[in-house]
Amino acid sequence: NEVLYKPWSIITYGFTHFDFFHILFNMLGLYWFGRIIAEYLGQFKLLGVYIWGVVGGALLYILLYNLFPRLEILGGLNPAMIGASAGVYAAVVGAATFQPDFSIRLLLFGSVRLKYVALFFIILSLSRVMGDNSGGNIAHLGGALVGFLSIKQLQQGNDWSKPIVSIITWVKSLFKPQPKIKVSYKNTSRNTTSSKTTSRTERKAASKSKSTQEEIDAILDKISEKGYDALTKEEKKRLFDASSGER
Repeated sequence: NEVLYKPWSIITYGFTHFDFFHILFNMLGLYWFGRIIAEYLGQFKLLGVYIWGVVGGALLYILLYNLFPRLEILGGLNPAMIGASAGVYAAVVGAATFQPDFSIRLLLFGSVRLKYVALFFIILSLSRVMGDNSGGNIAHLGGALVGFLSIKQLQQGNDWSKPIVSIITWVKSLFKPQPKIKVSYKNTSRNTTSSKTTSRTERKAASKSKSTQEEIDAILDKISEKGYDALTKEEKKRLFDASSGER
């Protein structure tokens, strides 16, 4: 019931931890396994896997806790769910799903393939579901499931990171000052009754000026619809040159 009044907690819980070592181990795990996704697929894909892993862990926890509130699987208590472990598990399983035979070196074990590392973590969480940290281990399993599904969907052409990146880009734009634009719309209509004695050079110059103004108008239309950040580097440069009086 508390989630109904604090719906943002299904994400914010993934950014809070009990103590220094709790966040240390989570961040180390995210770095070790997350960089595999980042190097092969890009940082935005890693961000999507992590955020959706956190959300998936929370949703599985909420579902099981409300379906079986008094069963031993949840210890008969109200186990807390806190930390980034669900997102880390999503990164681990996501990396193993994308590169199952990728080998990493582990102390005392040597080279181990990612698929076996991911399997070990899943079995470990399953074995601890009935323990003191049942809420956390359920979230681990939810994150692992999302990590697997997100990569499988990506391989089929469905990128789950797009809405996450879009929201973050929009929030960042709220705090980014927009440049002052001095270019204004101009009437592109031309006098069709121009003199027959106009030289060919003047006609080319007039045509180029019209084309340039139409490009600027198109850029301004794009700003009004999607914002300044939606412009490409070339469009921003063209707009800057125009506002400075350069052609």
